[in-house]
Amino acid sequence: MRKRRNRLLPLLFGIAFIISGCSSETGSSSTEPTDLASKLVTYDHDDMYTDWQDENVTFIHLNKTTATVDENEGVIVENKQIFIRTTGTYVIDGALKDGQIIVDAEDAGTVRIVLNGATIHSSTSAPIYIKQADKTVLSLEENTENTLSDATEYVYADGETDEPEAAIFSKDDLTINGTGALAVSGNFQDGISSRDDLKITGGKIKVTSVDDGIVGRDLFALKEATVSIKATGDGVKASNDEDDSKGNIMLESGSLSIQAKADGIQAEKTVTVVDGDYSIVAGGGSPETIESTEEFGGAFGRPGDKMTNRAGANETTTEAENTPQTQNDVTAPEGSAEEIPVMPRGEEPPEGMTGEPPSMPAETSEETESENTISTKGIKAGTELTIAGGTFTIDSLEDALHSDQNLSISSGKITISTGDDGIHGGADVAINGGTIDIQKSLEGIEGINVTIADGNIHLQAEDDGVNINGGSSDFEMPGMGKNASGTSEKTATADEETTTEDGQLLIEGGYLLVNANGDGLDSNTSIKMTGGTVLVYGPTSSGNGSLDYNESFIIEGGILVASGSSGMVQGVSEDSTQKAMVMTFPEFQESGTAVYVEDSNGKQVFAITPEKQFQTILISTPDLQSEQSYTLNSGGVLTGKNTDGLYESAEYKKGSLSVDYTLSNVMTYLDESGETDGQANGMFGGRGRNPFTTDQNNDQSIQTDTGQGNE
Repeated sequence: MRKRRNRLLPLLFGIAFIISGCSSETGSSSTEPTDLASKLVTYDHDDMYTDWQDENVTFIHLNKTTATVDENEGVIVENKQIFIRTTGTYVIDGALKDGQIIVDAEDAGTVRIVLNGATIHSSTSAPIYIKQADKTVLSLEENTENTLSDATEYVYADGETDEPEAAIFSKDDLTINGTGALAVSGNFQDGISSRDDLKITGGKIKVTSVDDGIVGRDLFALKEATVSIKATGDGVKASNDEDDSKGNIMLESGSLSIQAKADGIQAEKTVTVVDGDYSIVAGGGSPETIESTEEFGGAFGRPGDKMTNRAGANETTTEAENTPQTQNDVTAPEGSAEEIPVMPRGEEPPEGMTGEPPSMPAETSEETESENTISTKGIKAGTELTIAGGTFTIDSLEDALHSDQNLSISSGKITISTGDDGIHGGADVAINGGTIDIQKSLEGIEGINVTIADGNIHLQAEDDGVNINGGSSDFEMPGMGKNASGTSEKTATADEETTTEDGQLLIEGGYLLVNANGDGLDSNTSIKMTGGTVLVYGPTSSGNGSLDYNESFIIEGGILVASGSSGMVQGVSEDSTQKAMVMTFPEFQESGTAVYVEDSNGKQVFAITPEKQFQTILISTPDLQSEQSYTLNSGGVLTGKNTDGLYESAEYKKGSLSVDYTLSNVMTYLDESGETDGQANGMFGGRGRNPFTTDQNNDQSIQTDTGQGNE
């Protein structure tokens, strides 16, 4: 039910949907993960650890206050500083209580530093400062422990100098490899920072920092390493915002554990994950209680509603009085907030609902946020976030997975707890595979366009489950401000803000379970479903609906169940090729109440025990056939194996309610008496159009959906 104003976005498609492909019709992968990695990062031979014992090396022995060096004119020891001025391999061991290694190579090539059990601290600067080198490689020798720590305040040569600024600081390309251990304490600002590319291809690395943990300005790449970070700023960062081809993060394999007070992982351009294990806590993690951002309050919702449980919780608490209310013979569930008044079809709106719609509260957009505002997202990309594999546990104050533009998931196992969106794309979101468990969120999945082609998704949302933020952003009450064709009566002028006409939810396959206290599936425009299984356990407040769309819901295949409150219920559109029915009960049914549909021969067609209180339930399945007779039973007992309340095969013991009906239309509405002419307790009527057809005459057709506005 949360709204954001949508301006015309300058959509840039850098590496748009490399994994998912650009077609929303198939959702098939067009690029293998290994190919994806090679497109973004190239590894040289020296990026991987190699034995150095047979090489021509220079040994540097640290002796607490000074160092001794094998005969090599390319190394100078001066005033606790060790200057490396030529390329080659340098093996360092021992301890330096207060000193610094400075790489300032005068020739072309690679400087390789092997940390062979070295401890270095600097009280004035960075313990390792790579000032000049084509490339530097830090190798962590097997079975060694190495420690680097810097000063809390740096002493610079003059007032114009601001480098280095990290315990390991490189102005050029830097690679860390090996199998040894490295502990880095960034007491001044960052832990490890490279002004160019930073690749970590091995080692066990632990970083603590007072600002960012690890920064690869142009590129950060992780492969076959174990890294843990505790940072006051961002955990991992690629910060180049000047070059369109740079500012990228590639996570190919390994393990990355992050505790960051700001973003866990942040790239100015792309974040791509191929494989690996990732544990991220951002901004202190998700709050114990999530405040819903209901706009209406009062009769229009439950402004005090809060999610008080963590994983798997269905219960909510409210600050409103827990008094059952009855409106037009519709009873609210015990313990829920007051139900919104029902507007009968064709009648004037109740007093207080005429004239201009209620004004929307101002919402701070990312465009107007102060530069000092701290972002606390799990993984954030500026252009593309692509997940092709890996295991994720993300606990974030703000969005868990966020892209300013496109976001795609084709594989992986993702577990999310967040105080904001679970998955957020500023443009297109494509889910083509993977296992996604959003255990806590304000909104589960949000984007201008969302396509679900495959995967197993469970999400819990205090507000909307899946929110499509495209289409017109003008605020309108359901059914208000519409002419006979279903279009807005407002006419945009050249001076008015233009809004994008994009925006659709397309479900082609996969499994989606939504448990939402706001709208279940919410689109400013339309929804289309051609396959898959969707279970929506929706709101118990009539200020929201299990389905909420402005234009149409076309269903052509798959299994759809949408249960919840009755005040804002919508069916599917008449242009659908698959039948659906909506049953409205005289009062709320307890969670676990059996709903069993059988055909005229007594054969099971559908069986479910919704895992949340409900007063209406919509069912659509390919097994519902036109002009066939069915019986809906409820109140009995279902036995058999079920998944999330949905039974593939069940036995039913007769209960208290049995309703016979025949499917004559796309939408069939039922109550305890049998078939009805339309929605039994719907709030508004209306018309809609079908954006999925090329027949323009369909824009004028009256649909069987209620046409309510997107809340």
